[in-house]
Amino acid sequence: MLIKQKYAAMDFLRILAFFFIILYHFMFELEQKGIFNFKKYAGGYIYYENSNFNIAMIGVSLFFMISGAGLMLSAEKSFNIKEFYIKRFSRLLVPFYIAEVFVLIASFAIKPEWVIYFPQVPKYRTVFNLFAMDGYFERYFQTFCLHVGEWFLGALIMLYVIFPLLRFFMKKNRYVTIGVATAYYLCMVFLDVIHVTPWTNVFIKFYDFVLGMFLITEIPGLMEKKVIRRVLRYATLALIIFGVFFKPALPTPITFNNLLYAIILYIHFFSYEKMGDGEKEIGAKAKGYKIVESICRISYEIFLVHHVIIYYVGDNLAGAPIGGYQVVALFITEMIVMVGMALFIRLLEKQIYKIPFINENNICKRK
Repeated sequence: MLIKQKYAAMDFLRILAFFFIILYHFMFELEQKGIFNFKKYAGGYIYYENSNFNIAMIGVSLFFMISGAGLMLSAEKSFNIKEFYIKRFSRLLVPFYIAEVFVLIASFAIKPEWVIYFPQVPKYRTVFNLFAMDGYFERYFQTFCLHVGEWFLGALIMLYVIFPLLRFFMKKNRYVTIGVATAYYLCMVFLDVIHVTPWTNVFIKFYDFVLGMFLITEIPGLMEKKVIRRVLRYATLALIIFGVFFKPALPTPITFNNLLYAIILYIHFFSYEKMGDGEKEIGAKAKGYKIVESICRISYEIFLVHHVIIYYVGDNLAGAPIGGYQVVALFITEMIVMVGMALFIRLLEKQIYKIPFINENNICKRK
């Protein structure tokens, strides 16, 4: 089975992952600031979590899986480690720097309380901002964190650093590699090695990343037959519905449950992808895919700024309850602002890419 360079399912999953993360942060912020009680309003049936899952944790697992899969696909035929590091880290860091500067200026101008503690932070810790690690290490000690990318970006960068090594082992023997990684993950999760927020720890997210690398090499062959795709489609759909409405807590850790739900969603979306014998695909010709593709182009920039915008709105509305229709209007408004800021960042990126050295060396150029 020939593995394609791009699967439409990955774009749909990327949008779903970001939607889960943004929706969770939006709902959580409104609840924390006393603006709206989602659980009471929806009777507990429409909420961002239950006893077995949290949509943000599922979204994060999905995104790490997609990231690992995307890198594996791009490095399938040839791989130059120097070119990989230059291009990949430029693509991550250039938008981060732009957003970081913008948020820093905005913080001093309109939200000085966000940076009031900066004088107490040792100056050498600016190095964490240089490598987009300020959000990840903020949980362990004070950094100059502006909540651009947060812990997620730091963890992703660390996984990018070791990707060449992971790719080497996958190429040598992907079954042994995933077997060892799975044993490691199960020990970490079920033995409760990491007690505090394991779902935001790179030693746990490492497995999501490796799993994505593995699945993208296996799924095309697995789903080559229409009958298999359809069986998996309806089976995973049933599991998704069951997961939403099943309330008693499962005996397994919630970190494991979230990854399990992410795998189910991953397989479900890939079951719509055209892999082999005739069936309508969700690829480039699918209705609405161009919109999905356009959103994906700025999804990283949206991710960088989304929490800052949510924090800002939450701070300004704190203690002022609003109604259901107002919540919907607020969410739409915040999404529009996020998209606008993302497009602005992309515009500045394009100008940076025109710098002679960067352009001549084809560094961080994106479609």
